[in-house]
Amino acid sequence: MVQRRRETTEVRQKMITEAAMKVIGQKGVNGATTAEIASAAGISEGNLYRHFRSKEEIIMSVIDRIGSDLASILASVKELPNPLQKLETTLKCHLLYIEEHVGVPRTIFSEEIIIANENLRSKVRSTIMTYFHGIKTIVEQGQKSGVFDDGMEPQAITGMFIGTIHFAVTRWMMNNFSPELTHEADGLWKCFARSIIHKD
Repeated sequence: MVQRRRETTEVRQKMITEAAMKVIGQKGVNGATTAEIASAAGISEGNLYRHFRSKEEIIMSVIDRIGSDLASILASVKELPNPLQKLETTLKCHLLYIEEHVGVPRTIFSEEIIIANENLRSKVRSTIMTYFHGIKTIVEQGQKSGVFDDGMEPQAITGMFIGTIHFAVTRWMMNNFSPELTHEADGLWKCFARSIIHKD
């Protein structure tokens, strides 16, 4: 009986986290109230507080979900045959993920998180750095195998990779989420790849 109640709580928390991502995608972190999140999850606000003690806890759960999703993207490319394919697929999957989950950039780039809340800022920083190290590992593999320019610092290449995504997403958001990010993926990848491929 206790086990079943715990499973119900886990399911509810996932449902509330998903609802929070959707509401944040529409209204941003500041505009996403617990009442709206509860409504989007199909539960009462009182019921929401049975699973999360505060809005901050809900946002923490959203950030955890983003970290888990990014880790899944990296895991999905692990068995690809070469580092170039790994990076290309990662970039395209990342852009598709953001396109389908507008709440992701509106959480990560939120002023409430970046400036106002140290707990949330620390959580985002940890999430980004974990992803950063995953990308850097692929870059180092590419340099070791002679695919990528080994005269460049792996950290710099990784920063360029994430910066390419960041700029594309920022421009997309400022342009009212148009055109679709996935339409730009091939062009972005070709420009980036030319800058890092080893030249004989």
